[in-house]
Formats: sequence, structure tokens, C-alpha cells
Amino acid sequence: MRRALLAVYCAAIVALSACTVPEYQLPIDYAAGASRTESEDGAFLQSASARLPLRAQPSPPATPQPSPENVTPPSPIPSPNVDSAFELASEAVSGDEELIADLSVPRGGDAPGAPASVLAEFPHYIARNEARYQSFITSFPHLSAASALALVNVNADYGYYNNISVISEPEALLVLCNKNFRLPEDYVPLGLRNAAASARKMTDEAASAFERMQAALREELSLGLVVVSAYRDFYYQRTLYNRYAAKDGTAVADTYSARAGHSEHQTGLAIDFLHRSPSGTLRAAGFQNTTQYAWLQTHAHEYGYILRYPEGFESITGYRFEPWHWRYIGVEDATRMFEEGFTTFEEYIGTYYAPVISTPV
Repeated sequence: MRRALLAVYCAAIVALSACTVPEYQLPIDYAAGASRTESEDGAFLQSASARLPLRAQPSPPATPQPSPENVTPPSPIPSPNVDSAFELASEAVSGDEELIADLSVPRGGDAPGAPASVLAEFPHYIARNEARYQSFITSFPHLSAASALALVNVNADYGYYNNISVISEPEALLVLCNKNFRLPEDYVPLGLRNAAASARKMTDEAASAFERMQAALREELSLGLVVVSAYRDFYYQRTLYNRYAAKDGTAVADTYSARAGHSEHQTGLAIDFLHRSPSGTLRAAGFQNTTQYAWLQTHAHEYGYILRYPEGFESITGYRFEPWHWRYIGVEDATRMFEEGFTTFEEYIGTYYAPVISTPV
């Protein structure tokens, strides 16, 4: 049965890659004179088989296992051209919806993936997840055992928007908000205030850290960061998502807009940046090519920030590469991620902080 479901899943991904999705226009009522055009289709959906190895990790030796018959992971789908991302004309823009790659990671396989005794040696092994570990490793034998355990620990094996849980401690600094874990509808972070001179709100701790980071960047390079978006509440996100779903249908809207409660911006810990082009235009497109981005890559962890949606890991984070989207998690954990080479927040949480405290819906 599992093999049959996986075969259907693979066929669906191949079909989706051939679909043409209409261009999206950012509603101008979110910013006077600002617009965004995205020509996105299934091309920005990344196959799990192409993207799942998160980072090089030594694994305890395991007996090689043959790949299960008739289980072929979907072929990789090309990444989008990041430079075709939206161009913004003013700092007042706030409607910067996430472009979500709604790719589910399948459960599958009946053959054993690795001896239980080997998996149990990992510090982040959770005994009750044993069967899920085995299934996941069997479906994706190229994964290191350490990465497979981390992903299963944060429910990545269920696929996105499946087996959703409501986060029990939404105020936690290391809260994992994604397509598997949802914030409560009425959750509003305490102590929201404007970040620096912008009108965008964050928690006081996150805003203070951003202001220190901004000051250091100005002192070192005489450059600044333009804040385009930070806190967004549940109801704003719901309105935003429903507008796109009404326009393009739910299936298509899920590929580029977050459902209410699943947007990290609701935590008050996320911030999006723009940069000013040589012509003076404020843009998000091409932010990864700026001096500011290069500086953040090297120094953001010193102020507690991480790049939340890195390039090449769309099938893990559920989002396309967003060089402008940064998340505050505190200096200690951001530095640990940086020094230990973690690329995704999902893997980091699955390794050191699983299980996520939440309540299944």
C-alpha cells in the first residue's frame, strides 16, 4: 500500500512540474505604487530526493540495505531564478507574502532502514519514533541517519499541512512555526514595538538585537538595512491567504502564500529586509548579491539572527529561498547553528530540542 501511494505521489510531482501557474500581482492596496510580479510554477518546488541531505554529519556505521523495489524518489524540479523575485518601490510595503513550496515528504517503504541499535546511539533518538525513522530512511537511503532522525523529530515525514499540531508555547524564543506546527489563532506576542525607525513591530528582544546589528553594520560599512515587514497577526495572514485562494484556488495559493497560523511573522521574531539599488529603488530582488547580505551571512549570528529559508532546502523549510527573511533565535543558539554548520532551523530543532511541545489538531 505504501509503495502504491508513493508511486502516485511521484506521478503527481512530475505532472505538477509541467503546469503553468499564472503570474501573481501584489495587491497595490498594501503599498501605494508598489507591485510585484512573480512568474512561478511547479518549478520552485524542490524534490525531497534532491534536497534532503542537510549537512555533512558523521553517522555510526550501519549495515548497507538494498533500496526497496519500485520506490523511486521524484526527479528534481529546477529552482526558480531568485533574481526574478519581487521588486518593491517604497519602504511602506507590508504585503510580502511567503512563496511556499508545498512539497510533501512521503512516508514509504516496508524494508528496514537501519538497525534500531544503531539509531538509538544518537542523542536525539526518540524511541517512539523508531518505526517512522525506519520508514523515512528506507524511502531516502542517501540521508545520513542523523539528518533523518532530526527531520522525523519535527514531523517532516508526514508531509506539509498533514498531522498539524498547535504550538503549546508560542512565546518560546525557539518556537518552530512552519507547515506542520501552527500558532494559536489568538496569539499575539507580548512587548511588540517598532524595530528601529521603521513602523514594523517585533518583540522587544528581537527589535533590540536588530538595532544592535543595524548599528554594527552602519559603523563597519556605512550601510543600513531597510525593514519591509516584521510582525503580522493571524487575521491579516488569513485575509491575505483567502484573497489568493479566491483568485487562484487553494492548491495554487498554497504554493506561494502561508495559511493563517503558519506564518513565522506572527511570532514577532521574523524580519524582512530590502536594499537600495544604485538607482535608489528599494528592492528585495537580488538581496543575496548585496554587501549587506554578505555581512549578515558572517555576522548575523552574533546578534542572534539566522537566515530562515536558505537556498537549496525548499523541500525542508517549505519555502523558496528568501535571502531577505531573517529570524531571531538568540545569540547562543544562532552561534551554535553557525559553528556546527546547521543550515535549516528544522534540523537544528530536531537535533537538540525535539519533541516540539504541541497539541495535535
